[in-house]
Amino acid sequence: MIKIGIDLGANSIRLISADDGIIFDEPSMVAIDSHDHVLAIGSEAFEMKGLENSDVRIVAPISSHHVDIHSLKLLLEQLCYQFKIFRFFTKTTILFSYPTSLSNEVCEEIKNTLLDLGANQVYYDREIWFAAIGSKLNLNLPVASCVMNIGFSNCDMAIFRKGEIEHYSQGSIAGILVHTTIRNYLKKAHGIHVTEATLENIVRTLGTVVQETDPIILSIQGSDIKNHTLTSASISSNDIAFLLSPLAEQLSQWILRFLSRLPVDTQKDIMTRGIVCSGGFVTITGMRRRLQELIGCPVYLTDQPLYTIITGLEIVLSQMA
Repeated sequence: MIKIGIDLGANSIRLISADDGIIFDEPSMVAIDSHDHVLAIGSEAFEMKGLENSDVRIVAPISSHHVDIHSLKLLLEQLCYQFKIFRFFTKTTILFSYPTSLSNEVCEEIKNTLLDLGANQVYYDREIWFAAIGSKLNLNLPVASCVMNIGFSNCDMAIFRKGEIEHYSQGSIAGILVHTTIRNYLKKAHGIHVTEATLENIVRTLGTVVQETDPIILSIQGSDIKNHTLTSASISSNDIAFLLSPLAEQLSQWILRFLSRLPVDTQKDIMTRGIVCSGGFVTITGMRRRLQELIGCPVYLTDQPLYTIITGLEIVLSQMA
């Protein structure tokens, strides 16, 4: 039997095999020609951005407000073909996680697409479940466990007890808001428009909520918004800290509102046991400590915040017959 896990994200899509681990980890993007043929997926499609014309479309199928189900199906079909997921005389079981921006109807369409392509069995569940499993918490305890996962397009928090989700909330702070905040600042303060790749480099290099006496300086290039010529600008980690600190404040306020609506005994459990976090947003320098200060309870990161969902998928796949 072939057992495959798919982490469907707005920013990236990851494919894992129960036997080989991660076999695909690239941007969730597909290039499609005018005849609806797939030209490229993942990093190759990402590198084609800016080359779009009447014959070529570059599509990110999943966003926080919209899902292009047709493009997503084409992306998944190409992935299955590229990695030979379906083979003669061998049954394939697929397990996929999905962000909350995908409805149950869309998930059923994805399931049916994978079944039509050749899967024997297809199962799916929300990212927060796999994040909780991947955190390796004992979710069956009679005390409450709190897990928060913040991806590129979604922000989810859930309270687990005795193997079930007792309480759940979805927030508005996600990775895409970090990109939007920085992009708007660069346009307003420096009159420069930058690519997604540049934004990712800024977050990776300068992402922090901590002001420093000796900040990191980064030189970036982009397009002048007035005359569209190539231009450059220098920004510092303190600039980014100034921009992202309000997001930490907003996130903590949402968390506190969620916790305040819980039963008193559950609140006590969380204030004692803390919140376990996964996702790229929480890896921003100083974010975990800032949230801990603002919320007033322990805040922990999983061992690999960017790959916690993958770990959860691997654990579940290993237990499937």
